[in-house]
Amino acid sequence: MEIEEVISTSPSWNTFTNRDGSGLYHEVLREVFSLYGISVRHEYAKSNRSSELVLLNLADMMTCDDKFNPPLSLARYPLYVNYFYVFFNKKRIGPWKGVQSLSGKEVLSQPGYYSQQNFPVPVSVKQVMTGAQGLSMILMDRSDFYVDDFTLIQQSLRENTVAFDKEDFAIKKVGRRAYFPLLNTTKRGKMIMKMYDDGMLRLHKTGKLKPIYKKWGYQYPDFNSY
Repeated sequence: MEIEEVISTSPSWNTFTNRDGSGLYHEVLREVFSLYGISVRHEYAKSNRSSELVLLNLADMMTCDDKFNPPLSLARYPLYVNYFYVFFNKKRIGPWKGVQSLSGKEVLSQPGYYSQQNFPVPVSVKQVMTGAQGLSMILMDRSDFYVDDFTLIQQSLRENTVAFDKEDFAIKKVGRRAYFPLLNTTKRGKMIMKMYDDGMLRLHKTGKLKPIYKKWGYQYPDFNSY
């Protein structure tokens, strides 16, 4: 099977998949598939829709996810490994006791981003349309926590229009996970996954990946552990 173009898909995440074509994921994928003379085109869609596009074979890979449901599968090597955080009203939650403070509480998440399996204590995950909506619900004291990557929480704060006193709120680390490209297990999907995995390992061994992560200010994954 001859592959001339790989279609990736995801929301527009600041510093990861910027609409101008810059960002960590864009640049890493271009570097990987340029090894094979293959171009990468990105289709922007919400996370759930992105996974659906891969399932329907309308896109080749969703960037990125930490879980999958067959016939979709995760690639071997992650594009991103980092901690995730919660934003909350200190008065509503009381003294911070680490992740135990989340036990039995409601946690707001963008669609498809987080689920119970991401937390070691029982929580009630409620989906909101955007990070800015989740943030505003915390600011208006309508829920307990808003969970997201630190970069996305910062993005939601920039988009926020609700006045608040920063001293009344906090951002705390509650977990760590890796994010992998999500692909279909069709013949084409398996070929692209192998090219991605082989390409990532090759770029890692030749030292060409680390400068991209340094450029965007993100932790370099320990690719040797996967």
